[in-house]
Amino acid sequence: MHDVALVFAQEQFDEFARLSGDTNPIHVDPAFAAKTRFGRTVAHGMFLFSVMNAELARRGLTGFTHQDLMFSGPTYAGEPMTLTLEPCDGGIEETLRDTAGETVTDGRAMRVPPPPPDEVVIDPQATIKGLEVGMTATRRRSFTRSDVDSFCALVDDPTDYEGRVPVGLIGGLISAILGVDLPGRGTNWLKQHYAFLAGVPIDAEVVATVMTSRIRPNKQLVNLSSVCETSEGPAIVGESLVLVRDAGGSRDVAG
Repeated sequence: MHDVALVFAQEQFDEFARLSGDTNPIHVDPAFAAKTRFGRTVAHGMFLFSVMNAELARRGLTGFTHQDLMFSGPTYAGEPMTLTLEPCDGGIEETLRDTAGETVTDGRAMRVPPPPPDEVVIDPQATIKGLEVGMTATRRRSFTRSDVDSFCALVDDPTDYEGRVPVGLIGGLISAILGVDLPGRGTNWLKQHYAFLAGVPIDAEVVATVMTSRIRPNKQLVNLSSVCETSEGPAIVGESLVLVRDAGGSRDVAG
C-alpha cells in the first residue's frame, strides 16, 4: 500500500479548464458554485483521474487499459487529501480521502477488462431539463507539444509520452462536453469508465462524441456513452454517469 498527501489549488482547476476546455462553472466560478450543492468550486473528475495516473507513473505502474472511477464526494481547493494506492486483482485500487477519512473518489486502474455491467431497463421516452435519450454533442481538437508539456507540469506526470497525448488530456474533451455542452453548465460527474484502445499522436485531430443513453428523471441522473477517435479509429471509449440537479444553460446538440 502507498499513501500520498495532496493539496490542490484553485489555480490548478483553472489551468485544467484552460487545457481541456471544461469551463463548467462548478470548477472555476466561485459565485456559481456557491449556489450549488457543493457551496464552492470543486476539482474536475478528469483532473483527479490525471493526478492519480501521474502518481501511478511515478511508482512505475503503467500499462493499464481500463479505468473506473466514482466521485462520491467533492474535492475542494486548499483541503488536505490522501491518495491511497493498493494492489488488487487485475490492477491497482485508488482511493482519495479527505481529512475526516471519508472517501471522495475511488476506483481501479486495470490491465484486464472489468466484468460487463448488469443489463438495465431503459425508458427511451424519459426526459429531464430538455435532455432526451439519443442526444449527441461533439468536439474536435488537436493537442500540441505545448499542451502536453503544460498538462504534465500541471499534474506532475513524469512520463515520456514519445510524441503521444496523455489519456487524461484526451479525456478532457469528454469532460468539456459534459460540463459545457451536454448536459452542460453545472453538471456533476459521478462515475466514469474508460477503455484505452490506441495512442493519439501529438497534432492529430481528435473527435470526441458523447451521447445520452439513459435518463432517470426521478433521480436527476443521466448516463452517457462516449468515444474519442482519430482518423485511425477509436482511441478511448467510455461511459459516464452525471447528476444534472444543478445543470442549466445553453446546449448545442443533435437528436
